[in-house]
Amino acid sequence: MFAPNDIFAFILILTRMVGLFLYIPFFAHKTIPFIAKGGFSMAFALIVLPLVDVNVALPDSLLVLIIWMAKELAVGLSMGFAVRMLFFLIDFASHILTVEIGLAPGAEFDPSTSRGANPIGTIMYFLGVIVILSGSEYDILRAYIASYEVAPVGFMEVNHYAADFIIKQTAGIFKIGILMAAPVIAVNFLVNLVFAVLGKVVPKLNVFILSFSARILAGISIFSFSVLLVVGYIINYSNNTTEVMMRFIMFRPAF
Repeated sequence: MFAPNDIFAFILILTRMVGLFLYIPFFAHKTIPFIAKGGFSMAFALIVLPLVDVNVALPDSLLVLIIWMAKELAVGLSMGFAVRMLFFLIDFASHILTVEIGLAPGAEFDPSTSRGANPIGTIMYFLGVIVILSGSEYDILRAYIASYEVAPVGFMEVNHYAADFIIKQTAGIFKIGILMAAPVIAVNFLVNLVFAVLGKVVPKLNVFILSFSARILAGISIFSFSVLLVVGYIINYSNNTTEVMMRFIMFRPAF
């Protein structure tokens, strides 16, 4: 039989786990039933319950319970947002690649946002999911368990350093996204330069129409050769997931 303190600890752990699952891409899909999300959250909470130390007394009022649950939900959401940053990076890089290659008109379904997307974005999204599910899921679970040492259950104060780190990581998305698309950007510049010279040498040549085919051919070719470069950036970013999740926590002990 579970004691009241154990049930209270399970509720708080479950609340933080729900916050985490609300932002993790492969659990946050609208296509996954709500019952399945709740079942996964409860299953993982039961696994984590004996692994963490939640030494808090039962709250003396409903307001205190709501405040604690809100704080736990905020911690879980901030950690899930840290994982989601990888897919923000992938989305930005795929947008640049699509524009540079010339495939922007070709819309497809994006499973990460349940809306229209581009072919390159769909490919890179599943590439990111494969990387995450190749071992990073254990890092995410370990980071969740370690979060109870960084932000234990109880009243907390706002961690002002987290906001600065979030801004820094957001700026890094644009930097890494451009680096991932750099080979295609360089080739696209050369293709446009060549056709600009041809337009001056052969005025009757319709360089505007011909450049589209050349851009798509050159862009897809270079992208296929630079896939390992893209995967390398994704792996390097995912290897820092644990540290990013810890730094994204917006609360710290009030002492």
